[in-house]
Amino acid sequence: MALYKTLGFNQHPFSKTNADEEESLHEYFVPPPYFDAIIGDASSPSSGIVLAPRGAGKTAQRRMVEADAIRSRYLAVTYDRFEFSGGESLSDISLQYHLRNIIIRIIVSFISYLSDSPDVVRKLSKDEKRQLSVFVQTYLGHLTGDGIQELLNELKSLPDKFKEFWHKNVGFMESVVNFLLKAYELEAIDLPDVRQDEKRLTETYKFQLETLLKFVQKIGFKSIYVLVDRPDETEKTGNDPEKTYTLIQPLIRDLELLGLHGYGFKFFLWDQIEPFFRKDARPDRVPQYQLQWNRNRLKEALSKRLYAFSNGRIQSFSELMKSGEKVDDTICLLANGSPRNMIRLCEKIFAIQGDKDQNSIKIDYSSLDLASVQFGETLLTERHGDVFIKEIQRLGRELFTTNYVANDVLKITSNGARNKINGWANSGLVAQVGTVVVPPAKRPTHLYCVIDPSAVRVMHRSVPLDKFLADRWLPCEYCGTDNLANIELYPEGNMAMCRKCGRELL
Repeated sequence: MALYKTLGFNQHPFSKTNADEEESLHEYFVPPPYFDAIIGDASSPSSGIVLAPRGAGKTAQRRMVEADAIRSRYLAVTYDRFEFSGGESLSDISLQYHLRNIIIRIIVSFISYLSDSPDVVRKLSKDEKRQLSVFVQTYLGHLTGDGIQELLNELKSLPDKFKEFWHKNVGFMESVVNFLLKAYELEAIDLPDVRQDEKRLTETYKFQLETLLKFVQKIGFKSIYVLVDRPDETEKTGNDPEKTYTLIQPLIRDLELLGLHGYGFKFFLWDQIEPFFRKDARPDRVPQYQLQWNRNRLKEALSKRLYAFSNGRIQSFSELMKSGEKVDDTICLLANGSPRNMIRLCEKIFAIQGDKDQNSIKIDYSSLDLASVQFGETLLTERHGDVFIKEIQRLGRELFTTNYVANDVLKITSNGARNKINGWANSGLVAQVGTVVVPPAKRPTHLYCVIDPSAVRVMHRSVPLDKFLADRWLPCEYCGTDNLANIELYPEGNMAMCRKCGRELL
């Protein structure tokens, strides 16, 4: 029997890290404090931007916005797939490129719902029917049944019955336009006329969006939400934040578009684009939200996930431990503010315990200890690469000064040590946490700390996990930040300070 079953779960609670693959996400979703602001008022929608690291739950938020669409009566149109024609570069991507893709998705969504409202079509005026015909032939003229199926995979908020509508009525290679013209008794417009209308519409894209909103409102929706997600996952953007921002820049900097009546553009974006986005940002017009997880919110997410996958029998990871060790805080500490890291660490614990004994009914603390090191190594390699890892491990301590790196570790000049430390800081491994006076010197010098919990754990891999935490884990009573540093490393006469708020820890 699989380990997760012997532990009391109906399904493996940690087998998936992609929110789009989690069918029951609504059962254990933990909304951030500003989530109501993202949903907003469908009667008077506004645009907004969520910035967050990878694995912090951007896509989970987007899915919950989709899930709320029917209740709040807005049409949710997901735009998370960006395709490029041969030879097309990021610099070629214009506002028209994005709007064409968005309009296609609005039209497909509208027609899907229209299939359930035949009276609406019959009540359309002659001009409205011609407008709809122009939209269909202009934007869907290139699509066959297989193309529609690809689009439906993106439009995740559409009820399954509408996806079945397309599957039933449009064959794999059949023209979508031919079916729609016949099904809705729309006028077939000569090709020259279609091109003329397309040219006119391209020049007045906001008019198109306003027209589509009127159509959508006829089937009972108040507004249209356009949900922009995953621009950093395309073949041309990859792990490059500047390229990622270049792709979506035409949308973000058009304030007239983002303020268009009846529309709410919701962006779910990788926070590494922020330096490039800053020059175009207008938080006074388009609110920005930082998605950050503290340990308590991660514990809530962990508890709700365990509860959902065990049919309410398990509410904490501690209940799975052989000796009842209180480990939920430890797991969330090592996850370093990332729900995805939390899931992956728990999966690693399950895997290690399963290798020991697949019929275990409880988890050994040693499995958590070993997972903390193995998963830490995995995360460090993914984030920083082997070179930084070897350099950080040579430090041997989580608190250090420039002179320590120069004289005791790397045997290089002070300038060389500063360059090394800047490289570590830029990668997110270390940060300056204050200044100290190191005798016999009388002038203060910068004090740095390794701030990535995975790096600190791997650096001290030979220390048992319980002792590692007892020696280093100091939550700040004022701001709640988890400081992971041995205070005995502070030079004599210097107080241990919180790395975030700068207050004394003891």
